[in-house]
Amino acid sequence: MRNPVKRETAALLTLCALAVGVRAETGDAIGVETPGVPASVLTEAKRESAAGATTPQTLQVVPGVNEIIPVAVGHLNRIVTPFETPQVRTVSQATTQIEGNVLYVATPDETPVTLYITPGATEEVALSLTLAPRRIPPREIRLTLDAANYKKLGALQGRSTGPGGQFGHAAQDYIAHLKTTFRALALMRTPKGYALRDPAAAESIRCTQADLHTRTGQALEGRDMVLLVGVARNTGATALEVDERSCTDDGGEVLAVAAWPKVLLEPGEATELYVAVRRPRDEDTTARPSLLSGVHR
Repeated sequence: MRNPVKRETAALLTLCALAVGVRAETGDAIGVETPGVPASVLTEAKRESAAGATTPQTLQVVPGVNEIIPVAVGHLNRIVTPFETPQVRTVSQATTQIEGNVLYVATPDETPVTLYITPGATEEVALSLTLAPRRIPPREIRLTLDAANYKKLGALQGRSTGPGGQFGHAAQDYIAHLKTTFRALALMRTPKGYALRDPAAAESIRCTQADLHTRTGQALEGRDMVLLVGVARNTGATALEVDERSCTDDGGEVLAVAAWPKVLLEPGEATELYVAVRRPRDEDTTARPSLLSGVHR
């Protein structure tokens, strides 16, 4: 004896097949009504699916490696870059706007947006992003670099920064200024705009190169830079080529380094070392007594 449940199921399938046949022959559509879903359920589902999109995301990126990032379509998205003055290169129809180190992006549709973000004055570092528009709330993404790329960026900023210390000055003008300044030092002259003084205790040339001993002897203070002049001596047993890169720092305060008149030092030989350091900005001010103090009315 056949199972009643299976018999009823077979009968239901037969009725469905007959109904499809009738619709095919007559062209009449068969109305199918599905149960309604409460609005509260839809709202909760949307909230849960978009929960990850509303939280600010920190993403470590590698220059030259493309990153795919979901963004909101039809809304303003905020991308915080690791660059002081970023520039954007793109051929898409998305709207982009830069405010400080922040890039705002708005897309009119769900077409992917590919763009490059550079530090501004140099094209040696570029972040490659593909923005994938989705129907989600506006997003905020914070881009960071690893320690090695931050150090590389700091070196590029120092090289491309003009005498005023603002990243974005023409690199050619900056290099020309340093050449003129270092040439004056090599000719045993005080560069124009600088005053010769003894170096402070915290002003010393530090190089990490093995067997290279340095001693700081002079400081020349300018409006935006301090030039440190020292002696670098080869204390090893073999010839040594001075590597100026070993005399830079991680903080990006050292702007340029040059050795004169020798770069290749035999054991015991010495040469002068010129280091241009960004001058710290004076934030503290001394107190000024009021002229109204002790005045009798």
